[in-house]
Amino acid sequence: MRAGRVSLGGLAALLLGLLGLAAEGLGEAALDLLLKADKSTYALGEPIALTLEVANRGPRPVTLQFPTAQRYDIVVHDSQGREVWRWSAGQMFAQVLGEEILPPGSVALTYGVTLRERFAPGRYTAVGIIPAEGAPIAASLDLTIR
Repeated sequence: MRAGRVSLGGLAALLLGLLGLAAEGLGEAALDLLLKADKSTYALGEPIALTLEVANRGPRPVTLQFPTAQRYDIVVHDSQGREVWRWSAGQMFAQVLGEEILPPGSVALTYGVTLRERFAPGRYTAVGIIPAEGAPIAASLDLTIR
């Protein structure tokens, strides 16, 4: 199984700076985002199973605020960095504020997506995103289609 991981603690300033956002309210939160695939290489046309997990490794609960009903997204880029697929494309999300409370010391949120697109052979990068207000987090994973 292949996995890509990012810790909000070490990467927050860089990621949020690039996005022009501030990590308000998270302080020293120890959130981990893990993007996993059932394997690293797929045959042409084979479904790609991805799992996105959010874990709170800290000692206190963490509350993530969301501006809509969308809780995650997955984007796939080709080897040139072009977006070739997005889970949320063409979907509509309720325009309601919401929150997810992540208890300490646990994998609190898990989302699964199966890509059934027919990608051309090559190398791709999948990016899992939790679009929390003020503190979006992302993790990436490299995939190969043969």
